[in-house]
Amino acid sequence: MRRATLAGALLVGKGLDAVSTVVVLRLSDSVRESVPLSRALMAWLGPVGGMAVLTLITMVAVGLLAESGVLIDRLVDGETPEWYVPGLRATVYLGCATWFGSVGLWNFSHLL
Repeated sequence: MRRATLAGALLVGKGLDAVSTVVVLRLSDSVRESVPLSRALMAWLGPVGGMAVLTLITMVAVGLLAESGVLIDRLVDGETPEWYVPGLRATVYLGCATWFGSVGLWNFSHLL
């Protein structure tokens, strides 16, 4: 898969998580954000700004992790299997996208 497609999937998953967090926190007083970094960013930049910055941080961090296979392949002089670099990239991006999408759906379930 292409990097742009994988990054797009991550953005959709994290976007669902970010939107659901902001919506649920605005509509329900019984729900509290549990991640300290999210709470700090939202207190500093407001809910939308904080989640936008957190989404950017997430995209960079996951991108670095996903692309670490290239570094590993170079460190071992190309001795990794042919599928390793693209496999790691796809696994990291799609795994994180699935996780964030699931968290977003879970957040929305609090409104039911």
